Amino acid sequence: MGIRESLNKNPQITTGVTIGIIVIALGFIFYQIFGGESMPKPITQMYYTTDEGATRFADDAGKLAPFDKDGKEAVRCYIYSCDDKKTDFVAYLERLTPVAKKKIEEARAKNTNPNQPPTVDTDFLEAEGTEVKKPGTGKWVKRNSNEGAQITMVTCPGGNNDKLQIVLPQD
Repeated sequence: MGIRESLNKNPQITTGVTIGIIVIALGFIFYQIFGGESMPKPITQMYYTTDEGATRFADDAGKLAPFDKDGKEAVRCYIYSCDDKKTDFVAYLERLTPVAKKKIEEARAKNTNPNQPPTVDTDFLEAEGTEVKKPGTGKWVKRNSNEGAQITMVTCPGGNNDKLQIVLPQD
């Protein structure tokens, strides 16, 4: 007697097996949604520097750089590691232009819903509002320019980029 004939002769077993498969499938789905890998934590802190990346400090990721820190101009610094965070390096610095910073501050002031980010012209911010530079170079360039693209294209000093990763304060 085959499996199909056995199932046809015993509908209670068929129903039980079907319910069992459904319960297992639902359990798997709930595990994936609620018990599996947790959602990544939101980034709440970023690194900033007041001395071209020689030293850095963690602060609120929502701060608009540049800002004043102990009488000095603080800008965002992007830190990377190539060896599982044993050592790291400042890849580049970033700041907003005065016009972009003002637009964001105005949008934040007009925003009445604290659960919704303010509406800002992201095309402007990408095209004209953000500047980057390598630490110690002295020359800020638009992030979306050819020079800016070269600056933000981070590579490991030895050329082996297999373990290249950004380093965040909450890591």
